[in-house]
Amino acid sequence: MISFCVPSRGRPELAKRLVDTANNTAKYQTEFLFYLNDDDPKLDEYRDLLDEKHYTIGPNQSTCFSWNQMASKSNNDIIMLMGDDVQVQTEDWDEKIKIQFDRYEDKILMVVPSDGRRKGNGNNEETEPTLWPDESLPAAHFAVHRNWIDRVGYLAPPFFWHFYVDTYTQKVARKLNRCLFLPTVVFKAKKLFDSTATNVRSHLNIIKRDDFVWTKVRDRHLMSDVNLLQNFIAGKSTS
Repeated sequence: MISFCVPSRGRPELAKRLVDTANNTAKYQTEFLFYLNDDDPKLDEYRDLLDEKHYTIGPNQSTCFSWNQMASKSNNDIIMLMGDDVQVQTEDWDEKIKIQFDRYEDKILMVVPSDGRRKGNGNNEETEPTLWPDESLPAAHFAVHRNWIDRVGYLAPPFFWHFYVDTYTQKVARKLNRCLFLPTVVFKAKKLFDSTATNVRSHLNIIKRDDFVWTKVRDRHLMSDVNLLQNFIAGKSTS
């Protein structure tokens, strides 16, 4: 049904928690595709906690490259870009996500579960799926269909090392009016500032590097992806 693509380093207990919370709440079988670093001091702990079928071990590399490698190994049509810090809290979350894709013949959609950051008006949580055309939406973890990946060629835009992946994808989806916030599916996540997060934020000046790349690609390349997906949508609607 759904494949999780998850780079992870130094957090074996969180990876195991993600597997357990997803499996305990899923209606169908979830495919887990963890990318682990061969120089991770906690690699043996991952081996102890995770089923071997759930992970690939390779060199320390950009998170974006790892997400794309795991997406290329996935066997399901709905693919989720995930972090290892997620706790899945909603019963039958996978069926609820699939229902949204089934509303569109072409399956071109970005589904964003709630991570607790987005609130409704006043003190009320939003409770209905909402297409998000304007303002940006917290979207650190999201799902797209294989049709999306096949059209543009990737799950995570390969220009970046780690940051702006969700920003870029969401901007494409909003231009298509296909960015859907799903508040009834909760993937609880909390930004961590442990040694792994510090490494990502400091290694090779990644934050400033991705910030520079974002300013260069958002206008020149983003509309190319929008046009590819629009053409696919149009073709499906007339077939």
